[in-house]
Amino acid sequence: MQPEAAAQFEMAAALKPDDYQAPAMLVMIYRALARLPEAAAAARRVLEVAEIELGRHPENARPAYLGAGALAEIGERDRAREWVARALAIDPDDLLTQYNVACVYAKLGDLDPALDLLERMLPRANHETKAWVRHDPDFDALRALPRYERILALLA
Repeated sequence: MQPEAAAQFEMAAALKPDDYQAPAMLVMIYRALARLPEAAAAARRVLEVAEIELGRHPENARPAYLGAGALAEIGERDRAREWVARALAIDPDDLLTQYNVACVYAKLGDLDPALDLLERMLPRANHETKAWVRHDPDFDALRALPRYERILALLA
């Protein structure tokens, strides 16, 4: 990640303060840049806005799974698990929900549920999603596992 990416998403977040998605990207960018206090601050912002969005649109899984990722980032493990359960209850068959919940599980160290979701969703995933699986830093905890290597074979 480049510092320019952080600057662009900081501007996006400032232009639309009621959006949780730009700060969610900032969490990932700041973490990649080793700007951990800023990642935690962005995660708290994601959570604040995602809670409002879930109140307005409880049928939308996106704020639930992005909020879960923010909770994992700031170490609120139990709440993160509650939010991933909510995201899966809202839209259990959605590929983006499954992918992002797998990311949260991997960040939490819940490796088997993360792998279960990847196995379930990858056969139906598009090329872009499959490319993300190979490189997404959220899956770093999975990379040394033989089961993860077998899952990567599904990407061919």
